[in-house]
Amino acid sequence: MKYTANSQAQTGITLVELLIVIAIAAILASLAGPSFSDFINRTRQNSVVSQLVSDLNRARSEAIKRNTPVLLCERATDTACGNTNNLQSGWLVCVGSTACDTPLSVHAALPATLTLNGDASKVQFRPNGSSGFGSVTLTAGGTGLANKIIQVSVTGNISRP
Repeated sequence: MKYTANSQAQTGITLVELLIVIAIAAILASLAGPSFSDFINRTRQNSVVSQLVSDLNRARSEAIKRNTPVLLCERATDTACGNTNNLQSGWLVCVGSTACDTPLSVHAALPATLTLNGDASKVQFRPNGSSGFGSVTLTAGGTGLANKIIQVSVTGNISRP
């Protein structure tokens, strides 16, 4: 009896080929990891800046609508303003000229990787929409991030990066 070879070629992959592909994928994932965490931190920073600008605009419009001063201040509790320039613990938007009489919104504490500081402990908007405490600058930064500066002018104009 004569032996005849199978004319069909084998298909599929070997274990060695599979291990090489997995090793290459692991190397690429390890290179992408650090840049992805930077992306997440930048996204969080942009989100905090957007939320802050939104709350500043809300405080200004509420002051005009209610014809009474409205504050944006550091959150000590959900109903009381703090006295530092650090908004790391969150912030309040509330009706009142120097203290929080009626809270309108409460923002939770920031992630530990972000910072938010101002050159004043409170931002006040008068009934005509102007800033009650003069020009105020708020700086949002964080670990490995460039600072983003939000300015509130004397006229109440809010500028963001």
